[in-house]
Amino acid sequence: MSDVRASYLRFPGWTQPFWTWATGRALPHQKPLIRHTWASYTAVTLVVFLGGLALSAAAVSARFDLWGLALVAGWVLTLQGARTMILVIAHQALHRKYSGNRARDRFFGELVTVLNVYNTFQEFKEEHFDNHHRRSVFATVEDPPVQFLFRFGFLPSMTRNQLWRRTLVVFVLPRFYAVTIGGRVRSNLTTGTWRRAGFVLWAGLWLSLPFWLPHGTSVLLLAFVLPVIFFSQLSALLDRLGEHAWLTPSDPGYDNRFYTVPATSARYCGAPVPERGLRLGRAAAAWAGWLLSFLFYHLPSRLMVIVGDLPNHDYHHRYPTTASWTTAAYARQRDIDSGDYGPPYTEVWGMFRAVDGMFRTMSEVPRDGDLVG
Repeated sequence: MSDVRASYLRFPGWTQPFWTWATGRALPHQKPLIRHTWASYTAVTLVVFLGGLALSAAAVSARFDLWGLALVAGWVLTLQGARTMILVIAHQALHRKYSGNRARDRFFGELVTVLNVYNTFQEFKEEHFDNHHRRSVFATVEDPPVQFLFRFGFLPSMTRNQLWRRTLVVFVLPRFYAVTIGGRVRSNLTTGTWRRAGFVLWAGLWLSLPFWLPHGTSVLLLAFVLPVIFFSQLSALLDRLGEHAWLTPSDPGYDNRFYTVPATSARYCGAPVPERGLRLGRAAAAWAGWLLSFLFYHLPSRLMVIVGDLPNHDYHHRYPTTASWTTAAYARQRDIDSGDYGPPYTEVWGMFRAVDGMFRTMSEVPRDGDLVG
């Protein structure tokens, strides 16, 4: 068991399911309290997403006391639901392991991508299932996520500092938003009659707000466009930067079940709990620092970037057709507990450490102008 997760045993036993969710890391032999079905998972996710939109819209329109705080809370809920719909619901649907029914999986894949003004379900499938999960493509220059990073200036042989500076530049780069958002809208308007109809209805609802709702233009921009379009793009970029150690050389000794292992680690959200026995002043400072980092770094990372089963993405690549996607943290730990899990699992604690690790890998890869373009 990770020493980081073990440190959370300082908290009462009844809190451990929460810490498993918050960190993404289960304890040895721990059992989940709740086992979602695909239907209950969908219902909760939609309630979070639509509830966040409603809270933000009400806050901006009514301008009640503390409406700014309610707006931020709505952003968090909206973004959490939005990213979960894409990275869990649509993701599992394209792997055909969401509901167990192919037609139903496709319906919900299309639904959640429309609600997020995201590329069509078919395009998502082609990028992820048909390419990213192919052994000859995974984590190479041909992998769509790697090509995306190249497009925005994340290039081999750049130093880690240069790659971090590039990240900050891309965060405020108009072209980044113009290209990605334009692609999302264009995808929805050019594919399938029913898809276009659903998108037009959903977009039309929000575009109509300025004509009938108080502060309708502000509601449209602050409650919908900002979290669903712009914040989701930032979340997607941070996720993509830390998802894998892109360009890590493959190991020919690994079979088709384990070929992703060298480039894939679990990404957990948390830091070691302060140790026992500290003097009062040092203990107070240590706990204050730990609490601040949890509330303003690790918890936001878990809620808005490394959502759903993403902390255990390494388990997904070992078992891409698992039915245990709703309890991935426990399934991964169960695999470890079994003692027969193949190459060792690895893990990184902290979203930015995962990104920094990827940057370290990329900085060590010689740049080939023909490949990078």
